[in-house]
Amino acid sequence: MTSTWVHHKASSDGAVHTITLDNPPGNVVDIALCGQLLEAIESAAEADDGKVLVLRGAGRHFSFGASVEEHLPEKAPEMIAALGAVIRALIAFPYPTVVGVQGSCLGGGLELVLACGIAIADEGATLGCPEIQLGVLPPAATALLSGRVAEDVLLTGRSLTAGEAKQMGIVNALAPNGDLDAAVESFVTTHFVPRSALSLRMATRAIREPRRAEIEQRLTDAERLYLEELLPTHDGVEGIMAFMAKRSPEWKNA
Repeated sequence: MTSTWVHHKASSDGAVHTITLDNPPGNVVDIALCGQLLEAIESAAEADDGKVLVLRGAGRHFSFGASVEEHLPEKAPEMIAALGAVIRALIAFPYPTVVGVQGSCLGGGLELVLACGIAIADEGATLGCPEIQLGVLPPAATALLSGRVAEDVLLTGRSLTAGEAKQMGIVNALAPNGDLDAAVESFVTTHFVPRSALSLRMATRAIREPRRAEIEQRLTDAERLYLEELLPTHDGVEGIMAFMAKRSPEWKNA
């Protein structure tokens, strides 16, 4: 029997579609979850009366990130493709997307956040892309971030407070500790539910289409770089092997 790690629920009027990651304890984004998430996103996209998609993570944390084990050579191509398909579906989504972030939001979890249009974070949330610490890179984040923000977040791999993330433009708004649910609901009901579903789609299309091709090309290039140039090297695998063995990596710079 297949477990269900993603839940999709529509409001009674069909205006609000909520997709929740529910893979406790940290909503790790693995190949199986990506498949279910992609199905949920595609289903919500087909709703003619949909006005906003809300992405959430169940429990204390939004997501600890993508499965580390599935970034070993035998699984990495499938993992990169699975998460890449989800990212592409989000950036092509036909109406507004809002994500609520609590607790830890790392790696692949942050990439999901970056692919959404508006991010609201609990003020106690922690965000980051620590992949460089494992000797690898996050393809989607490299496509969705740019300039000094990308250099800081991706090349240091450091954790950001919600406040720092807001200053960088990664997060749009902060919610007081424990009030994230109310903040997301208020934002959605105030800014999207009263609007025309048709007009929201037209405006979303006008905003997103000019950058979509560029982002998708950058994502494709980053995925190729990861799989064809980084993964075959010693260091491209060493950090993940060391993490799984709970030891310090031994870099060869090759």
